[in-house]
This record gives sequence, C-alpha cells and structure tokens, in this order.
Amino acid sequence: MSKHHKDPRLEALEQGQSVTWKVPEGGDLASMRNAIKHGQSLTFAPVADLREIQVGDIVYVKWHGSHIMHLVQEIRGDQFLIANSLGKINGRVSGDAILGRVTQITDPEASPSLPEMLEQLETAYRQLHEKSHAGEEDMQRLLTVVDDLRWYANRLGSERWNQIPRPNKWSFEQNVWYFTKQARDATLSASPPPLQYFIDHGKECVGLAAEIIALLEYGEAY
Repeated sequence: MSKHHKDPRLEALEQGQSVTWKVPEGGDLASMRNAIKHGQSLTFAPVADLREIQVGDIVYVKWHGSHIMHLVQEIRGDQFLIANSLGKINGRVSGDAILGRVTQITDPEASPSLPEMLEQLETAYRQLHEKSHAGEEDMQRLLTVVDDLRWYANRLGSERWNQIPRPNKWSFEQNVWYFTKQARDATLSASPPPLQYFIDHGKECVGLAAEIIALLEYGEAY
C-alpha cells in the first residue's frame, strides 16, 4: 500500500461510512478473478453486527499487517475463515478484523458487438481530433488504428474474438472494449489528453491484437 495514497475503502470504513469502489478496468484480478469483474462497482458497508456477515460474502479484512478483499468461507461463532475466489484458504480471523462487507455489486455497462465497438472507436477518434485541432496526419494515424483492428478482427474470426489466449490475458474483444471506452469517455472531458496519447494507446491495442494472434496460432508471443 502506498505511503501517500490511502485505500479509499479503508479510509471510509475506518470512519464508519459506506463506500463504492470501482474495480479497475486494467490489471490482473489475481486470486479474486472468479468473484469480481473489471468495471464492476462494489459497495462496501461497515459491519455493525457480526450476524450480518454470511458465508460467501466479500469482505474487506485486516490480514497480516495489511488489508485484503477476500471471501468468507466458513463461520464459527466470532471466527471467520477467509479464502480467495480460487479456493485457497488464508486462515481464520476474529470479527473485529473485518472492517466491511460488500452489500451491492453493480455490473458495468454491457458491451456492444465488436463491429459496433469499432464504429464507436472511430467516432470517438474523429471527435477527439476535432477538439484537438491537430493536423490531418494525426487523424490518419488514428484511422490506421481502427483499420488495423478491423483487419485483426477479420483474421481472428468472430468465434475467437472472446477467446482468452492464456490465463490472466484479456481477449481481443475485451481489449478493444477497454480502449473504446477510454476514447469515448475522453470525448466528454473538457480537457482530454493530447491526440498523441490516443495514437500511442491505439497502437498498443493493435500490438495486443498481434500478441493474441501469436499466442493462439503459434503458442507464444513474439
């Protein structure tokens, strides 16, 4: 945990307040990947009565000098057996170690079809270009990102758009949706990042598509 940025869940729960935390879009969900999804919003509430806690609850708990978000697997009196979503047992904690539990999970916006995503991405790129007043060359670079992603979509075929190339990797469709939402959200900002930012990140998405092809067809990433 950073010395300078306190976890907002910890900060709120220590003050006896509920807090809604959004699961980051990027990164590895690690041992909780079977319980939560990227983009979900989780509402944590302080525990006023230990009888509120049920087996299967996601809890925010003190663990070995830190804090983790794990599952309650078993309850014996005021002792709670903590485990991750993959079935690994952490151990037992007393009730006072549980700072809060998840009372509500809100799923993220449903993703459209991949062709619709790419249409949204192209529209967002054009809007960002208009806002930036950048030159035509930058616009063409952005459009080559969309063209390349469409080429990879055709090469993969719709049956592989959602195929996970290996554990803890995103599918082609998941990557495109992440970058599409990023660009689309930026169009609503009064001061979006410079156009070069989206060129660089668009090329990153194309590179991820090439890596997925390498993993699926050749068994390794080059």
